[in-house]
This record gives sequence, C-alpha cells and structure tokens, in this order.
Amino acid sequence: MIDGGSEMKSFTKAIRILLPLSMFIGSAAQAAPALWVVSDTDSTVYLFGTQHALPAGMNWRTSRLDAAMRASATLWLEAESNSGGAGAIVQQRGLDPANPLETKLSPAQKTKLDAVLVHYGVPAAKFAPMRPWLAAMTLAQLPLTKAGLDAKNGADLTLKALAEEQSKPIEGFETMAQQVGYLADLPEADQIAFLEDVINRAARGVQLPTMIAAAWQAGDIAALETIVNVELKQRSPRLYTRLVSERNVRYAARIQQLLAGNKDQFVAVGVGHLVGTESIQVALARKGLKVRRIE
Repeated sequence: MIDGGSEMKSFTKAIRILLPLSMFIGSAAQAAPALWVVSDTDSTVYLFGTQHALPAGMNWRTSRLDAAMRASATLWLEAESNSGGAGAIVQQRGLDPANPLETKLSPAQKTKLDAVLVHYGVPAAKFAPMRPWLAAMTLAQLPLTKAGLDAKNGADLTLKALAEEQSKPIEGFETMAQQVGYLADLPEADQIAFLEDVINRAARGVQLPTMIAAAWQAGDIAALETIVNVELKQRSPRLYTRLVSERNVRYAARIQQLLAGNKDQFVAVGVGHLVGTESIQVALARKGLKVRRIE
C-alpha cells in the first residue's frame, strides 16, 4: 500500500492539473489569456480560463485582469480551496493493490505503457497499484514536467494567492470528492480507454503541453478548442460529456445564481470549460445572458 506522503501529494496534484483536458461574443483586446464578463443591472461576473500548469516566469497577468480581481468580492475556483483529506480520497478511490494495473491491460497496452514509462524514467512499480483512471492522471503529468510546466506556477494558484493577499473569500464550485468521482465512477473499460489515450499522447513528448501553454498565453481560443476539447470529444465522448459539457451546465447555473447578488465575482476555471460549442458561455446564452470577451 502506498502511504499518504509524497505519492499522495503527487496524485492530488494530478487531479488539480487535469480536471479539470471557441465560441464567444466580442474580440480580444490584445494577445493575452482570455477574459469574459457577464453582467446584470447591479453585478458582474468575470470568467477567466486558467491553465493549471505553467512554466516559471511566464508573464500572463494584465492590468485588465488585475482590475477585475480587485473589483470582485470573491474568487471562485473549480474545487474548494481547502483540500484537506484529498490524499485520502485519492488513495481510497484510486488504488487497487490487490489487482495490479498490468492485470487489467492487454499485452499491447502494457507494452506501450512500459515503453512510455521507460522514456520518462519512471519505474513501472509506481503505477502497479493504481486503478486505470489514476494511472492516466498521473501519467499525464510526465510530459508537463518534462516541458518545464509546474502546477506551482498555474494560473489558478496564482489567482488564489492574489485573492489571499487581498483578503478575499475563496470558494469552489465542487469538492475534491466530486472531482475524483468523475473519473473513479467510470466503468473500468472506459478508464482503460482513457489510460490508453493518455499513453498515446504522452508518447508524443512535450509537443502538446507546450502548444497548449502557448495558445493559452496568447488567448488563442480556436487553438485551445481544437487541442483540448475536440480531440477529447472524438476519442472519448463519454469522458468529454462527464468532464466538460455536463459540468459546464452546472457551472452556468451557479454563475446565474452569483449574478442574482449585488457584488462582482471572479470565476476562474480550466480554459477547456470556456471554449467550444458546449462552453459555459453557450450555457449562459441559453439562459438569456449575454457574455462578452474583454481580453
């Protein structure tokens, strides 16, 4: 059994990075990460698409974004800010040491996984006790790390630190248990298909994470939609529905509730939720709310 130390921290980081994998009104004012607003008569909600892992020193904050943060009463993230006990949740739902991962894979799948792990210098024993969904999440971190991207530099953690400096409340749309459940509750066959897809993507090296980070920094929504969502929807439609489109509908409902108040709010969620034909903005438009891109 793996203990609750460094391995659990690594697993929890994987959830934060990846759960959170191009339709808007208006146009970008400059090349910068995208920022939208939706307003009513007495309040505004800012919608910012985050990248959960970034290289050190990337300059992405703008004066418009900083002004939006200052104007907002609360920062809303995908998951609750206090993730105490997250490691225990991941361990409970993500580890199955009695049934090693290799026994759940075909010989071809195992061969591909072993080759990728050798490429990244990671011992196969680390993955042996993991259920397929957790193996996929953990494996997906390896190209990020090799590309020099780190969750410590992620936009969501940067905004969280800024909110703390400004003594703002930090809330979450979901709990860590909910986020883990999106994957842990998948049938095992779907988990294995997810893992195989991640293996194939990891075999491509640092190309994809580097492209995503560059597109995010430039506010290139069309590129992000293609890289992040279109491929996922084509490869794993059930996973796309579970991780993206269904959650976007729920997020939009919460944002509508925030607008019912009289204070400005800042919502920062993974950029994949804010691109494409099933984005949060589209869900809000169906409720009669006009979303405008301001950056």
